[in-house]
Amino acid sequence: MSVEQQVRSLLSNGDQKGAVLLAEEAAIKNDTWACFCLAEWKIAGQGMPRDIDAAFELYRRAASLGHLPSNLRLARLYATGTGTKNSFERAHEIVSSFAPQDKFSAAEIALLSGELEADLSPDVIRATGPNITKFSGFLSIAECEWIRSLAAGLVQPSFVEDPQTGERIPHPIRTSHGMSFGPLQENLPVNRINRRIAKWSETDYSWGEPLHVLRYLPGQQYRPHFDALPAVTNQRIKTAIVFLNDDFKGGETTFPELDLKLRMKSGDMLLFDNVGSDGRRLDLSKHAGLPVIAGEKWIATRWIREEPYHPWIRD
Repeated sequence: MSVEQQVRSLLSNGDQKGAVLLAEEAAIKNDTWACFCLAEWKIAGQGMPRDIDAAFELYRRAASLGHLPSNLRLARLYATGTGTKNSFERAHEIVSSFAPQDKFSAAEIALLSGELEADLSPDVIRATGPNITKFSGFLSIAECEWIRSLAAGLVQPSFVEDPQTGERIPHPIRTSHGMSFGPLQENLPVNRINRRIAKWSETDYSWGEPLHVLRYLPGQQYRPHFDALPAVTNQRIKTAIVFLNDDFKGGETTFPELDLKLRMKSGDMLLFDNVGSDGRRLDLSKHAGLPVIAGEKWIATRWIREEPYHPWIRD
């Protein structure tokens, strides 16, 4: 019986401690599956405290032995700077090396081989308090389809935690379905998009939250709200919204305090400020997504903080 079979057997019998000990013993002997399994547990904090550095080393050890899943995990970690120095170049090198044998890696590289970005001409809709800028053709149609295809099977209803009961309840403001490309899901095309957002927002890549994808079905909406957060030390200073399709009715983006209603095309990006130069929330930044009347509306949002942000590292 392989190490994997033994570990799974122990877990099915409720012996998590025994499964961890067996995996650790096998990892010391450079069993690639055991290294990968332990890395997955450590990076997720599953059954043990989260330890990103230890997980990185376990992935690296298995990757050095030719383990494909570990190599692809390493590529994500290099691309996002998780547990190691940020290096898109190293991530690209790893994924390229496995493209001949892995279809997803081949698809990543094929998409990256296209034009990096168009010659963008920002259209300033409002110059101050908040600054609102439109970037036409920010993403290619291929990039829009890439995000939508990956997110389609992962979007879930939007929920929040009831402050009184602690139970998950439907989001009172956002009725859409959503998902995020976290550090282990941020493949190279998504990483390149996030870096492009950083460039054109004049911020640093490390300041952005994971790219969050929202799908709105007919009747769904995002009621008027602010993106600036209350009582935080690392505020959301800007919001970037990329529109992934335009074959739907309704669903316009509005700024009710400005009497502004916007309709975007596939690939366009809307960038706006959430706070002023004094760090205070801009009341005129209140915005909403009107109800979709027909079809499906897809957008990708990246909230940008004022300092480096990582979803696994608390302030």
